[in-house]
Amino acid sequence: LFRSAQVAIRALEQLARDHAEHVRAALASAIKDVACAPPAVVRTLAHDIERSVSEPILHYCVTLTDADLLEIVAARGESWALAAVARRARVSAPVSDAIVDRGDVEATAVLLDNAGAVIDEPTLERIVESAADRREWHDRLAARPHLPSRFALRLAQFVDQSVIRTLKQRNDFDDATIGEIAAVARRRVDWIESGRPGEAPETRAVRLYRLDRLDETAIGDALSWEETPFVEAALSLRAAAPPAIVRRILQANNPRAVTALCWRAGLTMRCAMQIQARAAGISPSRMLNARNGADYPLSPDDMTGVLALYGLG
Repeated sequence: LFRSAQVAIRALEQLARDHAEHVRAALASAIKDVACAPPAVVRTLAHDIERSVSEPILHYCVTLTDADLLEIVAARGESWALAAVARRARVSAPVSDAIVDRGDVEATAVLLDNAGAVIDEPTLERIVESAADRREWHDRLAARPHLPSRFALRLAQFVDQSVIRTLKQRNDFDDATIGEIAAVARRRVDWIESGRPGEAPETRAVRLYRLDRLDETAIGDALSWEETPFVEAALSLRAAAPPAIVRRILQANNPRAVTALCWRAGLTMRCAMQIQARAAGISPSRMLNARNGADYPLSPDDMTGVLALYGLG
């Protein structure tokens, strides 16, 4: 019996390496739901370059261990492969973290939709912080089960009114949290309504600066309305930097430079992350994230050095 099993496994291993895609795809389809499928065969199929072969294994096969999945997520760059792992009936926190680390917008969206995916708070916080320019994540985050209220409040800073309505309709937030979310929405409406007719964004920034109100709240409201010229002017005033240099940094797609500029402007790292995403268009996979949840990840000397490259001494 043991010898027969060995023969059968060798036959499956040969099929898994067959040059014909349809043979490997047929094998994958046959064993994707078999809990006792030979691990070596499953791993071979999971690493197959053809989507028709590997996708059903990545999505369904319970034989794959977390170690296998972590190796696959690290090795595979295709969005569909990462999404297949994110769609599994159960995704552990380390695997979820690895998927988010890849910076794939689609796979992260699939992960947020998956109630069987465990996303720990530090990883969820990274998603929220980098979600400003990822609209496909907004509704999913607002509806995510067990979303901590502090993340909901942060999300409310930059999402549109329909997402805010979703947050306000949740029944797992207390009245104080719902009240704060409503206040954020009201403040964002006030931002538009309080602007003077015909006032240029740069002029408004100067006016608020003179009133000592050119703070992170004003910058966050401007970011929520995608008022990049106002943000550029605010950074120029707060960092005592020529507008041309500020614009050059924001357009350079350099997360270190944008972070250093925000530091020079006296902003928090949380605000710097929003500026990276919304004003500089830096993708989640390239963004500099806060250290320890709130600290700048670069030393003052490093940031001073980066700014010197752009002519800011």
